[in-house]
Amino acid sequence: MTSDMPQRRPWTMMVYMAGDNGKVFHTAAGPKKLMAEMTSAGYKDIWEMAKIGTTDACAVVCLFDTLEESYLVEVRRGVGMANSRVEKLREVNTGHPATLRDFVLYAMTHYPADRYALVIWNHGTGWLDVDAYAAVRSREELDYKLHHPIFRTTGRKMQEGDATRPIAFDDSCKDFLDTQDLRQAFSEVQAASGRRLDLIGMDACLMAMIEGAHELAPYADYFVASQEVEPIDGWPYTLILQGLNDEPAMAPAALAVRIVKDYAAAYNAATRQDERVTQSAVATQAVADTEQLVKRLVDAILAHAGDEILRTAVRRARDGTQRFQDRNYRDLGDFARRLAEDFGLSFYDGLREAASALYRHLATREPGKPILQVAYRPQYQAATGLSAYLPDTGRPAQERKKALNIYRNLFFPQATGWDKLVAWLDPELEWV
Repeated sequence: MTSDMPQRRPWTMMVYMAGDNGKVFHTAAGPKKLMAEMTSAGYKDIWEMAKIGTTDACAVVCLFDTLEESYLVEVRRGVGMANSRVEKLREVNTGHPATLRDFVLYAMTHYPADRYALVIWNHGTGWLDVDAYAAVRSREELDYKLHHPIFRTTGRKMQEGDATRPIAFDDSCKDFLDTQDLRQAFSEVQAASGRRLDLIGMDACLMAMIEGAHELAPYADYFVASQEVEPIDGWPYTLILQGLNDEPAMAPAALAVRIVKDYAAAYNAATRQDERVTQSAVATQAVADTEQLVKRLVDAILAHAGDEILRTAVRRARDGTQRFQDRNYRDLGDFARRLAEDFGLSFYDGLREAASALYRHLATREPGKPILQVAYRPQYQAATGLSAYLPDTGRPAQERKKALNIYRNLFFPQATGWDKLVAWLDPELEWV
């Protein structure tokens, strides 16, 4: 599929739709489905996009992988894909970094624009997890992948223990994107195109984490994602595209804020009051300041590492912090606030001041701060917009140790020492 004459527009929106989910695997224990079916949700979202479609203001291009087929779609105004430009592809693996890279570069070449927004659409599990397909991958499949480097190897990651940040799950290929895959894909896009993306959005669950914001900072100016699980309907694409068409010169920061506001508006109906709804717009370049403040707080705490009274107080703050469906993820700003409001911590040099500075940094909505906009339901009113990995001891010690070893591959703990704080709070882990 090619454009007749590439037209430069103010915006191109690229949607990487990893909809090959819901497959039933046959195992020794019987039929097993690992995750919810997403193909039908993908068709619904394209139907929403097609209410606006590609215009002179914004091109809308999707790579849509379904349980049965894979498609490259230039979404045009109409009903679903009926009027769209559709090319059927051979089966693609949305868990392979080259697939993501090639899709973004294709869209940039055939739908050139002043600004680019990329949405990664699928299930999400935050920035830490293990191989979701381990239980259904045969030894032969693992060996085949390990001996054929043309395929990206989820099996390799499972063995080496670096399976971080899964998203874009592909049931047919038993694969997914992890942190290293994203680094590879985005760095290759940047090298080939000579530019950063203006906005990366995650229409997926649990992805608004400080760990993720750090990983994306070299490749995009703004990051939009949810701290909580998302409803199956996901983003309101009609509202978002209508906004871009009403204001073609919209700046990337304004688009990030607009997505959050439109998302909140879409779930305000009385019939949806039980939905879990959060969404955050993050300025990635401000995350470096966030990390300096996090490191200052970690250093202030661990300077008194042998003090059991302090350890008890920090654990109390951790346990009371706003958390989400994945109980290992807690709001970073709320954690800092709880430390800052504990007057007993004033005896520890600089600790309350460091916590207060981090909380103000995350809770303030003004230029130079990382969080541009936050939307949430009342049950998340303590949320400031970015989660962090801050687990308790509810899982077996061996699992906690393995998770921490995986976590240490991320740049955020390497820059801040956050992994040491996590281990210090756990009586069965070594923190030094």
